[in-house]
Amino acid sequence: MPFVSGSTAFGVFDSDATFRADADRLVKYVSVKLGGGIVAPLPGEAGEDEQHVQVELSATDVYTCFEEAAVEYGAIVNAYQAKSSMASFLGSVTGTLSGGQNRYPRNSLEWARRQAEPFGEEAYVGGDRPLYSGSILLKAGQQSYDLQALVAPTGSDGLPARMLLRQVFHFSPFASFRFFGTTAAINYLNGQFNFQSFTPESVFYMLPVWEDVLRGMQFELSNKVRRSNYSYELHGSNNLLRIMPVPTQDNNLFFTYNLIDASTFPLDPADSMSFGVSNVSDIPFGNIEYSKINSIGRQWIWKMTLALSKEVMGLIRRKMLGVPVAGGETLQLDGGELVNDARAEMDSLRNELRELLESMTYEKLAAKEAEQAESLLRVLSGVPLKIYTG
Repeated sequence: MPFVSGSTAFGVFDSDATFRADADRLVKYVSVKLGGGIVAPLPGEAGEDEQHVQVELSATDVYTCFEEAAVEYGAIVNAYQAKSSMASFLGSVTGTLSGGQNRYPRNSLEWARRQAEPFGEEAYVGGDRPLYSGSILLKAGQQSYDLQALVAPTGSDGLPARMLLRQVFHFSPFASFRFFGTTAAINYLNGQFNFQSFTPESVFYMLPVWEDVLRGMQFELSNKVRRSNYSYELHGSNNLLRIMPVPTQDNNLFFTYNLIDASTFPLDPADSMSFGVSNVSDIPFGNIEYSKINSIGRQWIWKMTLALSKEVMGLIRRKMLGVPVAGGETLQLDGGELVNDARAEMDSLRNELRELLESMTYEKLAAKEAEQAESLLRVLSGVPLKIYTG
């Protein structure tokens, strides 16, 4: 009987004409490989117009094994595709969990950017947590202040949250604004009266920019440590602030802070990437269409179908300890051996496919390209160079 829709357990490939055609051919292939063959009944027997298989398998058994082999092939291939480019898939739309198979993904640095967010937050150049500002009133004669109690911040859930103090503005402005500004009075004097601060014997050097940056940091640190008498200490997890020296008059103290959130997920509910692909389970990979699998993959699927069919036949035979034959003897069946052989073949096929895919991950391809480029350079290094004269 030819393959008809509904002959397989899940019907994944029932609408694929190539799969249906190969399914009928595999019935004959499996029967012959298992030592049965397809024969026609003798004239006068029931169903003499149909062929049947001389093994303990039906065509439906083979169809189901064929479907399982094709699904497993696609699952292994998809797993290695995910392994190659998981970082690029993270945060993308999950959709219907299908449509991404057999497609070449575009590389993305979104994973690296999101991993760098906490470092940017520490440097005040990024991050996903809002930076809040606040102030308290310093009172004359009072040195210690409980910032946590004075500010009493609440988190996104409305419950009390702990502050992470970032900056306390208790110092003079940055040195870069005071010493290197373009509006300094000395610049006006230089421009209007041609003042010079060097002698004819002076020697000028072109210094790197980083030296100017370091020099500015030195001025800034000098202002904070040497020229300012004001400092502070922060104690305990409740942000107990101690001002030094003791204030002699009422004054405002300004600071910035973040809120400590126990959640590891982004605080912004509008971030759609938070609800996108998060791991290998929700990448939009569906079953690979059988008709688009090349000869390499189909051969693997056919061999796996044979091994799965052999396992089914072995399980059937293992149910019967023996079959009575003429003379009162019992014929022992080889069900256990068939099951063991089939499972060894399946393991071998899976390992063979995984080794092939492992050698072709994007990481391995990049390494091979680099190795090939180096080899090519070594070969070209032996080519004699021409000498041009003119």
